Amino acid sequence: MGNVLSQDEVDSLLNGISDGKVKTETDTPERGEGLKVYDFTSQAGPSLASMPALGTINERFVGFSRASLSAATRSVIDVTISSAESVPFDEFSHSIPLPSSLNIFKMAPLKGFGLLVMEGPLVFAFVDTFFGGKGNGQVKPEGKDFTPIETRIIEKVIGIILGDLEHAWSDVHKIKMVLARSEMDPQFAAIANPNDSVMVNRFVVEFGNTSGNMAICIPYATIEPLREKLRQGLQNEKVEVDQRRRKHIQEKIKELAINVRCTLGMAKITGRELLEIKVDDVIPLEQGVNDSITVSVEDIPKFRGFPGTRNNKQAIRISERVNKE
Repeated sequence: MGNVLSQDEVDSLLNGISDGKVKTETDTPERGEGLKVYDFTSQAGPSLASMPALGTINERFVGFSRASLSAATRSVIDVTISSAESVPFDEFSHSIPLPSSLNIFKMAPLKGFGLLVMEGPLVFAFVDTFFGGKGNGQVKPEGKDFTPIETRIIEKVIGIILGDLEHAWSDVHKIKMVLARSEMDPQFAAIANPNDSVMVNRFVVEFGNTSGNMAICIPYATIEPLREKLRQGLQNEKVEVDQRRRKHIQEKIKELAINVRCTLGMAKITGRELLEIKVDDVIPLEQGVNDSITVSVEDIPKFRGFPGTRNNKQAIRISERVNKE
């Protein structure tokens, strides 16, 4: 019981703590160090891993846009995806650098809008390329509007990109991507409430030694009706792709030129007889006069038939199919 404090000792200890003479430790960080503010009104976004078809859509979009943008600019353009994430719209909106071209587009028949962001360096790289340059355009100062010529080129590029995006989505769901309007100020491009979850895909577009960034933002609420398709999209798409591939191969096979050979008969002779063969010699075949002959396709016996003529040309009438066991 020697470790039990008396009442006088307890009072002395409490007074020392109050006066600061006795130092104590606390588990509470000073000034909120190590703490992160959490907004309970924020809507938790879906896991991208739960909708794997979105990754396939991105890969298809990258391939389509790489080809179409290169063709449109008559230069080699590379497009790669840098990130794909689900964030609150407010967080994405505040991450947009200025100047940028903010392009709001419809996704019919889905409700809502998507947002295609082309950062300033990328915009002016396209402008420079369309005028015969190497994509080294000068970035416009913040607050300056795009000129009519720059706006027209932007609209042309956006049209190409939206067409590629529409094509990329086609295997999951038929969606019509239509440009609604373009803005430069993020506050006029609010396609969702600040706390709404949005899917953000960021891409890097490279022109030789020059590169620029673009992002495609789609509210989760807009694509929510397609949730099951996006979850099972890879399976469904694989089946659809296999069917299309099979049909494509079948059509190509129909166009192939195939060698067909008819064998009238065979005979065996010695090497001496072969060396002594001369013009007008007759070699008897094992084939009977009234027997059918073999018809081979690419050296593989497929049919049997009888020789004859048609339209002053030798011909073969197929009598049966060869069944190889």
